Amino acid sequence: MTEQEIKIVVHQINDYLSEQLWMDFEIAEYSKYVMRIIGCLDFCGQPNLEIILHDVFFASAVFAWTTDTARQAVELIEGEEARQINMKFHVEQGYHLIRFQAEDYPDTCGCIFGVKEMVLELPRVAREIK
Repeated sequence: MTEQEIKIVVHQINDYLSEQLWMDFEIAEYSKYVMRIIGCLDFCGQPNLEIILHDVFFASAVFAWTTDTARQAVELIEGEEARQINMKFHVEQGYHLIRFQAEDYPDTCGCIFGVKEMVLELPRVAREIK
C-alpha cells in the first residue's frame, strides 16, 4: 500500500472510533506475517471491528489495551520519529509505522507496528449498530 492508502485506512478507523464511547483492542492472532487486531465494546460478544495488518515486520505492543476514543487513536508515524524508530529497530524500507495510542500509556509509547498493508473490516453487526 502507498502512504496515502494507509492514511485513508487510518482515517476510516479514527472516524469509526470517534463515534464510539470506548474501544478495547486485543491482538487476536498472528501467523505468517499477518496480524489480526480486534476492537470490542465488550469482549463477551462479537468484535465491533477488525484490523488486519499484512506483512508485519515489527511490533512493539501490549497484547490488549483500551483506547480513548475522544482522541485520535491510530496514526501513521512520520518524519523524525519514524526515522528514529527505523534506525533503532532496523525497519526495512517500504514498511509503514502505525501507532495505536493505548490509554494510560505516554503519547510516545503506544502499540507500534511496521506493516506494508492495513485493512479495516467492520463486521455486519457493527455496521448495523453504527
